[in-house]
Amino acid sequence: MIEFTPNSDSPYLIDECKIRGNADRVAIPENEDELSALLLECNDRSIPVTISGLRTGLCGGSVPYGGTLVSLEKLNSVIGIGEDDRGFYVRTQPCVTVDEIVRMVRLKHVSSISDITDDACARFRSDDRMFFYPVDPTEMHGSIGGNISTNASGPRTFRYGPTRDWVRSVRLMLPDGRTVRITRGENIAKGRHMDANVDGIHLEFDVPGYDFNTDVKNAAGIYARNDVDLLDLIIGSDGIFGVIVEADVYLTEWHPLISNIIFMPDDDSALGLIDDLRHDDVVDPEFLEYFDCGSVDLVRRSCSVDPTILRPPEGRRSAVFLDLPMDGSVESRYERLFELVRRNGGDPSDSWTGYGDKDRERMFRFRHSVPKSIFNYVASLKKDMPAINKMGTDMSVPEERNREMMAEYGRVLESYGLEYVIFGHLGNCHPHAEIILKDMEDLRKAKEAYAVLARRAFELGGSPSAEHGIGKLKRDYIMMMYGAEGTEGIRRMKMAFDPNMILNRGNIIE
Repeated sequence: MIEFTPNSDSPYLIDECKIRGNADRVAIPENEDELSALLLECNDRSIPVTISGLRTGLCGGSVPYGGTLVSLEKLNSVIGIGEDDRGFYVRTQPCVTVDEIVRMVRLKHVSSISDITDDACARFRSDDRMFFYPVDPTEMHGSIGGNISTNASGPRTFRYGPTRDWVRSVRLMLPDGRTVRITRGENIAKGRHMDANVDGIHLEFDVPGYDFNTDVKNAAGIYARNDVDLLDLIIGSDGIFGVIVEADVYLTEWHPLISNIIFMPDDDSALGLIDDLRHDDVVDPEFLEYFDCGSVDLVRRSCSVDPTILRPPEGRRSAVFLDLPMDGSVESRYERLFELVRRNGGDPSDSWTGYGDKDRERMFRFRHSVPKSIFNYVASLKKDMPAINKMGTDMSVPEERNREMMAEYGRVLESYGLEYVIFGHLGNCHPHAEIILKDMEDLRKAKEAYAVLARRAFELGGSPSAEHGIGKLKRDYIMMMYGAEGTEGIRRMKMAFDPNMILNRGNIIE
């Protein structure tokens, strides 16, 4: 096991939200035995432990505040392929990336991995169909363990749902170093009481009393409801109950797709097109992504430093990004799509279309250039302002309140004098308003504006955290959403798993 005392500028003390913590030591176990011994030592001595994966999180969940930082970066192997009544699944260690799963599955590179069920690898390799892991978070190089811990999602949630819908099981290492495999369907609460014997370990506790909002895209805290599956309490828990050391995630059949970026005259016309497309059974898009005029301008500026990014047309334009199935209905899909584009004041000729891997890759690079530009910009500010961090919303609302919330973003941020761009997953009424900070005064105003917007999203029936989890950065919203009683219910549940409260302190609850 590698151990060292980190310097104040160590990359292990920061994640993509750009807040920086501190730790007495960093430990990098090579295997589960080393991890188990380390957790047992810290538990016996009541040393706080923060678990870190690939540090792509946006809420500070892997940022330590004292104690030991444990990086799981060496636990990065695909273990095997299995099959059950639902279909094929992949078993991995926690620091395998989403991109690695997608590539391995697409190419069917299974010769060096194990059969989780009898002859699963051979059946998978000989199956004429192509498969993929459909959860498509913006950061494809994030770890599968981190994705499960935050119930990550992305554009394809519009069709396929979030990470939660694709997890078959996890093997969880408890803070005392013991492990349990938690498989969907095997441990169900009776009402709000969980009493389960898992791999010889007795787990008994009451599920928090609030009802988790499933009417919108939501990654805000513990998935509490009556008769909940134990697995669902672990997914989205920001690592406060245990360490995911293995995960089984389901695959689904892949089908050829055509990517499209349609440029519209202004923000309102793009929003109108998305409203029309959201439930259109003819076009039936795989996802719906929105870029306001400011986002498109940001991409245009990015082209000057990265020529691989497609350059948008000149003029102030908004854009809609969608994938369509390349099947026998493709002609009728495009006829209907172009009809809706014209209805909303656009011109179908102002669009890009591509179905080859290279063309689609360039379109997705266009999409990802918006958050990437923001991340790089905030990182550049930290040279002179070490305390500054990224400020971008992650809020969702019910569809019928979406236009109201979109207006609120502009009204609130402009009232604070803040520059911003809005882009993201409008299929699920879940955009990202990224605030372009100039100085620490902007950061102060952005935090105030964020709180106002989070409260407004909640009042409209939505969530202040739709896909990035809670971590440390959004902890105050747990009290806003669930009140003192719900927050205390989370604390009591944590103590059933972690009596010494050592693990990932500060995530979700104080």
